[in-house]
Amino acid sequence: MADSKIVRMLDSKLMEQGVIPKRYAKDYSLVHKMLNSYMRRSGKVLTQKNFDDGNDKLRDWLMILHKEGASQEKLTSYLRSGLAHLSFDFIASQHRDLSSGELVTRALQSFKHRNYQKKFFKTSPTKEEKRISLKKK
Repeated sequence: MADSKIVRMLDSKLMEQGVIPKRYAKDYSLVHKMLNSYMRRSGKVLTQKNFDDGNDKLRDWLMILHKEGASQEKLTSYLRSGLAHLSFDFIASQHRDLSSGELVTRALQSFKHRNYQKKFFKTSPTKEEKRISLKKK
């Protein structure tokens, strides 16, 4: 679970690099709060399965915001910020002996290695839409 000071540092780096826009800087805490509440239940060591579950939870939350009218740009920014948060949690759970700065650096490397800086929020069909689509075939 990421400390708020550290995730602000992570968000700052992402904003400096143009990965997420500065105009949503105050909003990113919502993303981190949601992920922290979810990740708190997953335990101290973040496995790939926990990471994937956190990613699914993030995307479910973003779909709710989409249905409430949030813009594509905002949702993409939240997605990238959330993926950076998950990357940080994953690295931090594996390397408890690193300083905050080193953890942020490694989290950003992991984030970029997975090409998360190129991810865009896309709506996904609901379960009902998928069911109807399968019926038509």
